[in-house]
Amino acid sequence: MSSKGNELILGYWDIRGFVEPSRLLLQYTKTPFQNKLYRFGDAPDYSREQWLKEKSTLGLDFPNLPYLIDGDLKLSQSKSILTHLGRKCNLMGKTEHETSMIELLIDQSHDLRSDLNNVCYRAINFEAVKKNFCESTLPIHLKMYDDFLSKHGKKWLLSDQLTAADFQFFEYIDCCWVLSNDTWEEYPTVLKYMKQFREIPELKKYLEGEHQKRPINGKTAKFGGNAVKHEEKKKEEKKIEPEETAAAPTEQKS
Repeated sequence: MSSKGNELILGYWDIRGFVEPSRLLLQYTKTPFQNKLYRFGDAPDYSREQWLKEKSTLGLDFPNLPYLIDGDLKLSQSKSILTHLGRKCNLMGKTEHETSMIELLIDQSHDLRSDLNNVCYRAINFEAVKKNFCESTLPIHLKMYDDFLSKHGKKWLLSDQLTAADFQFFEYIDCCWVLSNDTWEEYPTVLKYMKQFREIPELKKYLEGEHQKRPINGKTAKFGGNAVKHEEKKKEEKKIEPEETAAAPTEQKS
């Protein structure tokens, strides 16, 4: 609940993007909030008029999407919103050390999402850039996370209790999972984490419904502008040549 008993207002485009971690946190904690959605216009203009006509009327010091209105407090910037909600819902750690680690993990996963955005929005040759991301950049992130999870040996990133960092980590790694359509067999601890997260009782219905139906990115993106699912690539079957069981027939003489 907000500090004055008013419902929170969370404003963003009608996509998952940078604000979905905060939506997940609010869903998990069953915190009432108004999910204020702004829609892009269609191609070729992709009008932002729905947002622009309200942008300067909300009293934001730095008008931008996403934004959070919590009573008299008005925030923009996705990480500031997430950490504010984390503190409000007691998901920012119990010690200064834990809080600092949570902030580190939030920044780390934000870097991953920024790398993904470079592929989805800025790539000129999308297929080539996607291939390089999936084969070179993404494995570096996945290896670090797999090692981190194995090292700490907890159910979630830092402990057996969820923190604000978990909602951002899952969301951004899930976006990469959808893009890659790979098995990630080399990263079993990451896979186990993702499977456990999808089974969280407070989130399962949301993840299988509204979350899955919402596009990952905006309409201008080269990937994720429409709702997409992970479709695992079919492994190529090795073609086995049948063994010769008889000698080749000899040429008949005329």
